[in-house]
Amino acid sequence: MAENKNRWNWEVSGFEPRNSSSSSLQFEREDRRPDAPVVRRYAISAASALPHSSEISKQALSTKVQRLKDEIKFVKEDYLELRQEATDLQEYSNAKIDRVTRYLGVLADKTRKLGNIKVFCRTRPLFEDEGPSVVEFTDDCTIRVNTGDDTISNPKKDFEFDRVYGPHVGQAELFSDVQPFVQSALDGYNVSIFAYGQTHSGKTHTMEGSSHDRGLYARCFEELFDLSNSDTTATARFNFAVTVFELYNEQLRELLPQTGNGLAKIRLQSLESSIELVQEKVDNPLEFSKVLKSAFQSRGNDVSKFNVSHLIIMIHIYYNNLITGENLYSKLSLVDLAGSEGLIAEDDSGERITDVLHVMKSLSALGDVLSSLTSRKDIVPYENSMLTKVLADSLGESSKTLMIVNICPNAANMSETLSSLNFSSRARSTVLSLGNRDTIKKWRDIANDARKELYEREKEIQDLKQEILGLRQALKEANDQCVLLYNEVQKAWKVSFTLQSDLK
Repeated sequence: MAENKNRWNWEVSGFEPRNSSSSSLQFEREDRRPDAPVVRRYAISAASALPHSSEISKQALSTKVQRLKDEIKFVKEDYLELRQEATDLQEYSNAKIDRVTRYLGVLADKTRKLGNIKVFCRTRPLFEDEGPSVVEFTDDCTIRVNTGDDTISNPKKDFEFDRVYGPHVGQAELFSDVQPFVQSALDGYNVSIFAYGQTHSGKTHTMEGSSHDRGLYARCFEELFDLSNSDTTATARFNFAVTVFELYNEQLRELLPQTGNGLAKIRLQSLESSIELVQEKVDNPLEFSKVLKSAFQSRGNDVSKFNVSHLIIMIHIYYNNLITGENLYSKLSLVDLAGSEGLIAEDDSGERITDVLHVMKSLSALGDVLSSLTSRKDIVPYENSMLTKVLADSLGESSKTLMIVNICPNAANMSETLSSLNFSSRARSTVLSLGNRDTIKKWRDIANDARKELYEREKEIQDLKQEILGLRQALKEANDQCVLLYNEVQKAWKVSFTLQSDLK
C-alpha cells in the first residue's frame, strides 16, 4: 500500500513527468522485506525541490492572467469607443438623409417643366421581288432617299434624326439606344415610346419582336426589372403594374380582365368623362409576358383591325422609400401606332373609310402636339384626339418621348416613306422648354453623390455593428479563458499541496 501511495504515475498540467533514473529518491527493492517499514533516503529532498517548480508555474499563470485582464480592458475600451462612433454615424446619416431630400426637391423643381423628344429612324430589310433599295445611310444620323425625280437638280433628299438604323441592325443594338429612356422612367419621368410608319414597315416587329429576337416590350420591362433590383434595399423598393388597351375609331377598348389582384383601377378623366382601366400587378419578366399574351388573345386575330388601331401598353412604376417617406409614381408607355398610310381605294367599304379617317385624325393630332412642343407654344392641343388625351402627361412638360419611325426601302412605297420621314422630322427639333442642361446635370450629380455617400455611411455603420458583435464575442471568450486558467491554477496548487503533504 505504501509503495502504491508513493508511485507518481499521473500527469499534471504545468508539471513535467518525473524521470526515475535521475531521482534522488531510490529504493533498494532487493534488500527490502515486504513487511519492512518504508525508509526515505534524501540526497536532494523532493519536498525542497517542489516549491521552486510551483513558484515558476504560479508566476507564468499569473502573467498570463494579467495579460488577459489587460486585453479585456482594451476590448471594453474599444467597444465603448466604437459604440459612440456608431451613434455619431447614425446622427450623421439622419442629417444626410435630410440634405438629400432637399436636393431632390430642388431637382424636381428644376425639371418639372423639362420636355424632350428624340426621333430614331429604322429601315426594314427588302422583301423578295421588291426591287432595289431607294434609301442610303450616309452616317449614323442621316438617311438619304433617292426620289427619282429627274425634274430637279438633286433628286436625293437627306433627313437627319437622332439615330438612323439600316436593315442589318437587330433588336439588341436598337435597344442599347432606347435604354436611357427606360432609365428615365425608373428615375421618375413619364416616358412614351412610339412606333410610327405605314403598314408592313416593321412597327410591330420593333415593339413585339419574335420568339428568337425579342422586341421593345420584353426588353424594356426586363431592363426596368434589373435596374429596380439593383436599387432596391431593405427600406426602398419598386413595384410594377401593367395596363393594356387599344384605340379604335377614337374608342378605348380594354384588353385585360379584372383579376381581383387587389390593385385599384387606373382612372383617366377629363371635364366631360372618366375611364377606368385595369392594372395587373407583375413581379417579374415571366409574369409580364403572360399578361401580354393574355392581352393579345383578347385583341383577337383580325389583322385588318390591327392596322387601323393603336395598341398601348403602359407599365406603371411605383417607388416607396420608408426612410424619406417618398412615394413616387411614373410610367412607361409603349405605343404601336396604326398604319400611317392615308390611302382610300374606290372599292373600300364605308367602315374601312371611317377607320382610315379616324387613324388620320389621331396621327394628325399627335403631329400637332409634337409641333406645338417643338415651337414651345403656350397651348398644346391635347384634346384633339383620344390618343393625345390618353398620353397627355407623357408628351411634353416633365416627360420624355421617343418616336421610332419605320420605313420601307422599296420604290413602290416611296410616297409613304417620304410622308413618314417628313412627319417625324418635325418633332426632332423639340428643345428643352425650361432650364439649363448643365444646371440640371449639376443638381442630379449632387443628389447622386449624396445618395452614394449615404449608402457608404450606412454600410460603415453595419460594419461597425458587426465589429462590436465580434468584440463582444472576444470578450466572452477572454472571460471564459480567465475562468479556465483560474481553475487550472487552483488545480495546480491543490496538486502541489498534496505532493508536499506526501513528502513530509
